[in-house]
Amino acid sequence: GGTLFLDEVGELPLGLQAQLLRVVQEHTYKRVGDNTWQRTDFRLVCATNRDLLQEVQQGRFRCDLYYRLANWICKLPPLRERPEDILPLAQHFLTELRPDKKPPELDEPVRDYLVRRDFPGNVRDLKQLVSRISYRHVGEGPITVGDIPEDERTAEEFAQRDWRDGFFEQAIRRALTMGGGLKEISQAASDTAIRITVSDEEGNLQRAARRLGVTDRALQMRRANRHLAG
Repeated sequence: GGTLFLDEVGELPLGLQAQLLRVVQEHTYKRVGDNTWQRTDFRLVCATNRDLLQEVQQGRFRCDLYYRLANWICKLPPLRERPEDILPLAQHFLTELRPDKKPPELDEPVRDYLVRRDFPGNVRDLKQLVSRISYRHVGEGPITVGDIPEDERTAEEFAQRDWRDGFFEQAIRRALTMGGGLKEISQAASDTAIRITVSDEEGNLQRAARRLGVTDRALQMRRANRHLAG
């Protein structure tokens, strides 16, 4: 009547896959050291970082088990494909590490570094990095580049990169395909940049304006005009 979660199900040897298939199909199993078949009824949830269809084609995963498991599939994109999640996650991990007091802020170079860094280990990779940065940080001020471990501070990571990459072009192409004009796309890009920055800075318009490269007054007027237009 409960839920069984199997992590890294793609690592199961073929022999165990056959036994798991019997449990899933027949709802029966034997306890270790027992000869009596037991009845069971449960919801099965599995996770894997492997492409199970490819594993099936290469003979490393049973086809019949795969189709028993694959009634519903959720594919989580890697962290590098959802950079908008990086800073909120980093802030969450900092809060977890310092539950007794307000976590320090990340200064702009550190935020830029985190967003541009590749995370081959995805969220676990980010969590470990934030932990290392937090342990190095002392004082009440914001976290700065000096708090980043030396082995992370490579010239490549801190080099200026062009943010107008394939993801940016893909978003513009989609807008054009859906009938967006130049003025409309420019306005939407500006409004989105303002909304994201103000949210990242927790409503602090002074810091948001500094990140956007405009004056506080210009940002206030821009937001006021958008509210009136809406």
